[in-house]
Amino acid sequence: MSPQDKGRRGGGRGQGQSRDVQVSKALSLLLRHAAEKEGVKMNAQGYANVAEVLQWRKLKSIKATFDEIKHAVDSSDKKRFALLHAPSSQPTESTTTATTTPTTVPGSTEQTDGEVAAGGDQSTTTVLQAPSTNEDQASATQQALASTDTDPSHYLIRATQGHTIQSVDAASFLEPLTIADETKLPETVVHGTFHGAWPLILQSGGLRAMGRHHVHFATGPSLESVLAASETAREESASNKRENQVISGMRRDAQVLIYLNIKKALAAGCPFWRSENGVILSEGLPVAGGKVDVEGNPEKVVSSDFFDVVVERKAGLGKIWERGTVIKELPENLTKKGTPKNRR
Repeated sequence: MSPQDKGRRGGGRGQGQSRDVQVSKALSLLLRHAAEKEGVKMNAQGYANVAEVLQWRKLKSIKATFDEIKHAVDSSDKKRFALLHAPSSQPTESTTTATTTPTTVPGSTEQTDGEVAAGGDQSTTTVLQAPSTNEDQASATQQALASTDTDPSHYLIRATQGHTIQSVDAASFLEPLTIADETKLPETVVHGTFHGAWPLILQSGGLRAMGRHHVHFATGPSLESVLAASETAREESASNKRENQVISGMRRDAQVLIYLNIKKALAAGCPFWRSENGVILSEGLPVAGGKVDVEGNPEKVVSSDFFDVVVERKAGLGKIWERGTVIKELPENLTKKGTPKNRR
């Protein structure tokens, strides 16, 4: 039986995970968190060369293929990955000092000498720049998926959000949100968390990125739908069905939903961006008198002053906090369970 067949049947190193899940999780781990320490070259926009990605030990050990990489991009329920077909942006094998031919992708602009494509060398000149808008990136990804070029070295891949790799300049490929153009602001901005984390969030004064570049927010479900579903037992089954739907920016099993007043936050100077897959992101504002890391960067927080309403949705408690006032305390039997493993 091939490694692919074992993965699809739930055997092998995936410990019951399907082959698709194994490949997708490995890609997320590498492109969001591990590329630097694993020696996989990545440019400031988070792109890595697909050929080099396939040679990474975890993907190599399960004999992942280029077709499976493309399938992971195409089938991701949360649109976790972006793909570029950029054959002329790659350095040649014969020399690392060759000047490359311009690559045209939707929304692309030229880079200056010395800026290198993922997988390149500092002496390589390239003109590749990622698409400048979310719409252009989505178009570029679809073009890459439709391409019949079978050479993985002609493609670049990145995670659309969730990076902890410090060399990745996330702001360079995210759409900034501003109070000046309210038509582009989402109606709903909500952060999903867990019973055990909520008291700690209140105690610390807000939400922190916890090792990532940003705090993540989803654009649904709406506050009205969550409150309506928690009011009667008759609607509870419908609520559970909605909760099982995939929402980018939030885990399906989130127990506590923090609804943010994004206009208030923006007016206070708190920055926000929208990722290619529709996740709303913010690094927060510096904490007055807060800690500073080894590079001198201040500790930041999305302040609880910007929280609008907080809803507990798993135990049927409904509103537990509103505009600075605690409405209901979470029972100890919920908070003492802590945060589920591997959940933020």
